[in-house]
Amino acid sequence: MNIRLIMSHRMLASLFTIATWCFMLFINGAVPFWSLPTLAQAVWTTGFSLSFIQNSLLSIQATNFGYPHPASIAFGLAGAYPAGILIAMGLNPSDAYTIMIAVWLTVAFWGAWRVGRFLGLSASLSALGALLWTSAPIIWAHAGYSMLSLGIALLPFYFSTVVIFLVNTVTMGRANLKSMIGYLVVPIIAVFMDGYSFMFFAVGSSIFAGYILIHYKEMRTYLIKYALPIHVLAFSWAYGLYALYIGKADYSPALMDFFRGWGLDLSFIAIPTKGMLWLWDLLRLSVARSDAQFFGDASVWVTTFSLPLILLGAVAWWSTRKSSRLATGFLILALFGFYMALGPSLKVDSTKPESMQIAMPHQMSALMPADLAIAPTGNAVLSKYVPGFNNMRAAYRWSALGMFGFWALVLLLLARKQSSSARFVIIGLIVFLILNNLPNLTGQWQAAKNNRIMFLALDHDLVKPLSQDLKPGETVAFLPYRNDFLVNYLAPKLGIRTFNVGGDKNLAEARTHWPDIMKQFKMDQVDPGFSGRVAQLLATGEANAVVLPYIDMLWAAHAWPYPDKYQAELKPAEKELEASKLFEVVHRQRYAVVRLKPAYAAQADSSVLLNILATDMPSPPLGLKRDYFTTDFALHQVGRVEKNVMFTTSQAGFLAYGPYQPLNAERYRLTVKGEASAIKDAWVDVVSHKGTIQHAKFPLSIAGNGPTGVLATGEVSLDSSVDDIEVRVHVGASDVVRLNGYELIVVKSK
Repeated sequence: MNIRLIMSHRMLASLFTIATWCFMLFINGAVPFWSLPTLAQAVWTTGFSLSFIQNSLLSIQATNFGYPHPASIAFGLAGAYPAGILIAMGLNPSDAYTIMIAVWLTVAFWGAWRVGRFLGLSASLSALGALLWTSAPIIWAHAGYSMLSLGIALLPFYFSTVVIFLVNTVTMGRANLKSMIGYLVVPIIAVFMDGYSFMFFAVGSSIFAGYILIHYKEMRTYLIKYALPIHVLAFSWAYGLYALYIGKADYSPALMDFFRGWGLDLSFIAIPTKGMLWLWDLLRLSVARSDAQFFGDASVWVTTFSLPLILLGAVAWWSTRKSSRLATGFLILALFGFYMALGPSLKVDSTKPESMQIAMPHQMSALMPADLAIAPTGNAVLSKYVPGFNNMRAAYRWSALGMFGFWALVLLLLARKQSSSARFVIIGLIVFLILNNLPNLTGQWQAAKNNRIMFLALDHDLVKPLSQDLKPGETVAFLPYRNDFLVNYLAPKLGIRTFNVGGDKNLAEARTHWPDIMKQFKMDQVDPGFSGRVAQLLATGEANAVVLPYIDMLWAAHAWPYPDKYQAELKPAEKELEASKLFEVVHRQRYAVVRLKPAYAAQADSSVLLNILATDMPSPPLGLKRDYFTTDFALHQVGRVEKNVMFTTSQAGFLAYGPYQPLNAERYRLTVKGEASAIKDAWVDVVSHKGTIQHAKFPLSIAGNGPTGVLATGEVSLDSSVDDIEVRVHVGASDVVRLNGYELIVVKSK
């Protein structure tokens, strides 16, 4: 073959690779300066990025939100930090996010291309295989989950490091220094990208390494002596760094009902969801699904259709099982991934019973009780007891590992078939699988463009007016607090510090460090003590300003502009604060700002100001108060609720427990109110730390049945603040008690 022809082939291969790469970015909505793959996660992530760079280019903790404790990003540092560098270079945060996503997707594309080349494919066919992987709905339909999408996309890149290292080790009889370094570095990238995909990588590579160890007997001693220690060190080192960064070794495990609700239903694998995939919608072979019918949420059924890939992958294994020792290894990965994706229970088109569809809020009905499942799968043991596995509550995501295994088998089949006709058929099937992966491209592109437009509008519609009301360096509370995604972006953009933070894990961590007054606010509630606590927060100087948002700071980050849904709810609190001579309230279109009046601002936290507040706007004492029970929300084991009162029913157990709220280190007086005609074994106690620490215990008594209706009273001292205080009223089977409520009120501050 002459040189000119060789150069032509190389040029065509390069052009084809570039074309497939560009198409991949287009599918994923990651075209810099034109689109944005998602809005909410872009806002949340770039908030960390902005806060990092405001500290220094080497900072990896946010100090603008989650105040006063520096906030470590729960997942996605590998994306947030590079985006921060791009912002420091002068890029708009939205464009910095898109470029960061595009760069990591390029690494993912190259990793998939690298797997193809390793298996023996040409550059062009490797590019086709890379497009097959990076066009999968398991990737682009998870864009709203940010780094989860990237972590899944990067699986071929992760695994290529391990597979090439192990195979080269057994074929060459030695470990290459470059591949050893890669083996140590890649798990660090994975763990700081996303926890789910890190687990897929760690568990999957361990399975694959075990398979290599068994099937390559001639190198077993060498592998045990050299490869195994490197493997253990690589993943232990990576997870150790992550635990050091977030300040804990693990997160609290979820309920089995969550694993079950987010387990993969077999019908989702076999039948696509309507409105997701262009080809199947065109053929009218997709079905409509919603969270009113199915357990979990939409991500479970919109990302997991994979039957065509599974079928071709199974054929590929059968055809290559004898010619390649890697084939069965990939099959084991695939089967294990889909097995774990099922969750603790088998589901086949399993829908909610009508009572759950109508009567229960979605966040409760999304969980699936065991008695509604067809049969147990057996993997609950791993999900319940094994560290790492017990945090993989969205079980369906394990299907990404399964799809990776079958994808690798398809590439292996293409590499092993030598005849032109067989290769032509396989290439045709791969093209079909790519078409099978595609969304409605026009709609996908328009949504990505709109995401960028909405992000840019946030600066004009919200950041700009807030910058006129809040000063850089001020401490600000957004109340009532919620899962405030939007605050992550607003705080560093405005240069303020705020207690609020977006993200469940970050919020839970931040609350443990909040000032005592801030801890007393109830999440997502404007309760009777709300305005009093706002006043205390400002008068004590804990906050310079309080913002009362009329918009939902979580959902406004998903779609902008967002309606002002809380203005009417906050109006009474605003009026109460305006009636005080101490405070001024500035009203804006989407929020109100509360401050001390200029005449009093310099006196914050002084005894003079606090005394004025005590007479001008008296606040209820801090603590807990429950003066009624409802049928829907009463926490109890025994008893019945009638007209907001709890009655015994001749059963032994807890007549009331909860409410699992934070409480500060103080001296309190507990008062239990109600009436009793017979008491033998009834008592009340105050506990925390899931009931393991008892702070006080008192018997219930008939003696207090007089006009005050007091069943028990006594002092309770908390030596340190707790996050889950619980008042438990226990009765025996022979006790006859009417429980009206209780209160736990501060009697003297320490």
